[in-house]
Amino acid sequence: MASGPSDQTRFKGDNRRPEAFHLQVSPGAWSRVQQWDPFRACMRRHDAHLQSLAVTQWPSLDPDAGLQAHAQAVLDGIPPRADHVVLLGHSFGAFPMLEAATALNGRLCGLLFVDAFLPELGPSIFAQSEGSSGPDAIRAAAIDGLAQPPDPAIWGLRGARAEAARAAMQPHALRAFEECLSPAAMAMVETVSPRGFLNASAHANSPFRRAFRALEGRADWLSLQIEGSHLLHLERPAAVAYWTGQLLRMAAGRSF
Repeated sequence: MASGPSDQTRFKGDNRRPEAFHLQVSPGAWSRVQQWDPFRACMRRHDAHLQSLAVTQWPSLDPDAGLQAHAQAVLDGIPPRADHVVLLGHSFGAFPMLEAATALNGRLCGLLFVDAFLPELGPSIFAQSEGSSGPDAIRAAAIDGLAQPPDPAIWGLRGARAEAARAAMQPHALRAFEECLSPAAMAMVETVSPRGFLNASAHANSPFRRAFRALEGRADWLSLQIEGSHLLHLERPAAVAYWTGQLLRMAAGRSF
């Protein structure tokens, strides 16, 4: 999907702020690219500042794929001629998104976290669930180093939505959940602007809810609660697309 020519850069006014961006989606664990098709369709209504959009394909069958391999997958999805990039990370996807961000230098124009892990609560995915049964259960169910997709019901999905989620899931390298973010990637959270966090998980012990609560009162973040499940992009893609559009407006120096 693209809005405007991919080989041109549009600027706003005399201050030379970019007006259109490539949006690279860093999906959650176990997610196939097509899981984000509803969101991509909804972004067509919020493309005033969208030059192009791509969803990262994870190296799903490689048990040795750690965070660096996942970060490279994010970078591989960005067109070489895209000079102005906004990254969106859902859930696990926030960690490889941050690793990829360290390589973008001046091309990075914004970050959006969607019900995601924030590194200040732990340097690895599993570190943020210490004391719970989740990591041990995922390790026990892994086959040849690949974490198997869970039942979408754990995220509150039922019926047709659960089936749609299940059809768009795949195994994921366990190693990516165990590895820690680099110090440079952890620092990216506080050095990029604009940045936003969309929270859906309501359970108090959820790492995503805890991340959202940690941002309360932060005027330098666009943070809001959206009613829905953890797979918000499947359950409420129009809402995710709307607020993604607003973050793109902020990156372009516009208010909303």
